[in-house]
Amino acid sequence: VQCRSAGGLNPWIASDTRLKSTVGEDVTLICNYDAKYYGKLSACWGRGAIPNSGCANEVIKSDGTSVISRLSERYLLKGNFGEGDVSLTIRQVEEGDSGTYGCRVEIPGWFNDHKHQLTLTVVAGETHRETL
Repeated sequence: VQCRSAGGLNPWIASDTRLKSTVGEDVTLICNYDAKYYGKLSACWGRGAIPNSGCANEVIKSDGTSVISRLSERYLLKGNFGEGDVSLTIRQVEEGDSGTYGCRVEIPGWFNDHKHQLTLTVVAGETHRETL
């Protein structure tokens, strides 16, 4: 799911998406913007609802060219910043990673920021036991 320009006064749709993953998998939460139009922009990911500015409980932040802070080495921005891909990859998810995540791309001007919110549910995998 990508947020796309919707036209009008606020050109960005704040979308709400639900994802499900299994403990131990790597999961990527998608967030893109039009870098050809805007150029490279700062972006952040946080846990919880997206506040009026910045990211709540920030897990990772980019200055538009590289990651400048991260809460853990498990959080990665592996996409191409030059193409506007600021998708968050969480390595080896745990049940504690379940919850709401928000992506904010800081677009210059008042109330222009691109915001994308989603809910991640991480479930335990099936345990396979052999009987002898």
